[in-house]
Amino acid sequence: MNAEIIYDRGLVTLSALIAFGASTAALYIFSLQEKNDSKNNILVMGGSSVLMGTAISGMHYTGMASATYEMKEPLGEPAAEAAINQGVLGYFIGVIFLVILFCLVIVIYYNRKMEDAHKNYSLSSKIHKSIIKSANDAIIITDKEGTILSWNKAAEKIFGYTSEEIIKQPLTTIMPEKYRTAHERGLAEYLNTRKKTVTNQTVQLEGLHKTEGVFPVELSLSAVHEQRDVYFTGIIRDISERVSHEKRISELVYKDDLTKLPNRRMLHDHLSMSLQQAAKNNTSVSILFLDLNRFKSINDLYGHNMGDELLKSLTERLKTLLPLEAILSRNSGDEFIIVYPEATSYQVSSFTRNIAQALGSPFLLREFKIYTSLAIGVSTYPEDGEIADELIKNADMAMYQAKKKGDNIACFFTESMNEEVSRKTLLEIGLQQAHESGELTLYYQPQVNTNTGEVIGMEALLRWEHSELGRISPAEFIPLAEESKLIIPIGEWVLKEACKQFREWLDEGYELGHVAVNISSVQFQNRELPEVIGKILEETQLPPEYVELEITESVVQNTKEAIPIMKELKQMGVKLSLDDFGTGYSSLKYLKDFPLDTLKIDKSFIQTVHESEKDQAVIDTIIKMGNRLALNVIAEGVETSGQLDYLKERQCLYYQGFLFSKPISKEDVQRLLFKGRVS
Repeated sequence: MNAEIIYDRGLVTLSALIAFGASTAALYIFSLQEKNDSKNNILVMGGSSVLMGTAISGMHYTGMASATYEMKEPLGEPAAEAAINQGVLGYFIGVIFLVILFCLVIVIYYNRKMEDAHKNYSLSSKIHKSIIKSANDAIIITDKEGTILSWNKAAEKIFGYTSEEIIKQPLTTIMPEKYRTAHERGLAEYLNTRKKTVTNQTVQLEGLHKTEGVFPVELSLSAVHEQRDVYFTGIIRDISERVSHEKRISELVYKDDLTKLPNRRMLHDHLSMSLQQAAKNNTSVSILFLDLNRFKSINDLYGHNMGDELLKSLTERLKTLLPLEAILSRNSGDEFIIVYPEATSYQVSSFTRNIAQALGSPFLLREFKIYTSLAIGVSTYPEDGEIADELIKNADMAMYQAKKKGDNIACFFTESMNEEVSRKTLLEIGLQQAHESGELTLYYQPQVNTNTGEVIGMEALLRWEHSELGRISPAEFIPLAEESKLIIPIGEWVLKEACKQFREWLDEGYELGHVAVNISSVQFQNRELPEVIGKILEETQLPPEYVELEITESVVQNTKEAIPIMKELKQMGVKLSLDDFGTGYSSLKYLKDFPLDTLKIDKSFIQTVHESEKDQAVIDTIIKMGNRLALNVIAEGVETSGQLDYLKERQCLYYQGFLFSKPISKEDVQRLLFKGRVS
């Protein structure tokens, strides 16, 4: 057969393009297997093989289609029919190539999307790991068995375990024993029922440090479901500092800062709950109101720091006596309240006797022995009241009755005490206007020379004639005036009236030595007292040497404050007298430091001078001491000639008392002056 080969340039070019394009695509797809996971590698390799095969076959058949044979001799008719149309074959192969190329573009596009997603996932994973690593809270991941799988740096710091120590260990390793059973039960319940009893909420419990023991934590727990597996993520925060602050705040709100006892607020809450329980069970509750006697004097004498130490020591002593069911609280200052549920009157009485016995021994504070006592008032639910405030008020009233009866005395509340409180309230109200309405007046008691009977002075004594209640004893209204601070204006009025009256007597030609005026501790604490006295003397035109201020030992027990005021008064020319001498704590200790002119022997020693050798010894000592210190000595409360004779024998030069004259009004003094009785 004689034939000539003729090539189609278009098909030859197409054959080359198919070879280069398909093989390049096949090689590119094959390179993707390194970037994909093993599950996709088979698909990638398969796609690469198909493209490579297409490249080869496409190049081959397109190349074959580009060549035609021109026969020099005609073929037979059957051969011509069997010949393949070369154009159709070429176009068919081209279409197949385009389809494959289109698929390749789709694969490349989605592969790019997968690469981007993979990069985003990788970035997100890195961010999450960074957050977990740098978080201040412990982030812990466990499986459904409770085995720890992940443990960040904060967890190492909070619990003390490194990742190497704790990974694959049970979560109960960092749990206190009391939580482990509940943890295992809750975990099993969640896996069985999927009830979110613990997950997706924040709870407060306790963690267990490797070496430092139990501490408070806050836990937020979430669950992640991955096919049949469950993973738990716990975010744990150490709240030790917060709990400590909350405890401190609670102590400030509900605890007394000095004694660490429940304060008034906590007492009221506790008492209210006790009363509710008692009402439910038909039982009783006793309230004991305790007040420390002479606490202010102890503060003045030893300082407030020592007073604080005394309160703390008293607290500890009372705690040792406290029944298990009772609660002790500090109400305020030197007041304590005990709530004693379901106690019989016998049990309460026995308890108060134990308290009195315990207070019989002194408190040893630093180098001092401090003796003190309590007054105890008792009220009982439901007999004496049904609400907390009423019961406390009634116990307080009973306590004041106990104070009147002596040291370490307990009084049970009675209805008659309400009448006394009503009287006290009436007196407090009336006292505010008493000196303005003319109900307050001054009486005078002469001070007399023991040997000659000559009057050497007059003591001004305050009296109150109430419009409804009649004459009120100074022993009753003076403490009320001091408590309400009304003693300051009333005291100024007393001094001014006494100076004014004495000036009148002097102008009338009567020489009465001096006028003595009592100054209360409340007045003496006023640093402006010398200035007030100076203005009164200037206004009344009375020379200061005619005025003698009587102060008690309790006034001057705080020597640092008292001595400067006393010296300033002395520089003005005013005389100073120490009243009720011998009844206080500091009589001998500070006497030499005070710029005094006179000592007054308390009437309690004079009244029993013939019955008590001890009182005689006290009187003798005071007289001798006064004489040696060049101080005048005045005996108070002389009522019999026998008492006067005793004083004469002991060379006590001055006295006052009913033997010579009871306190009398200014009109009676003028009548006596007119008669020459005291001139």
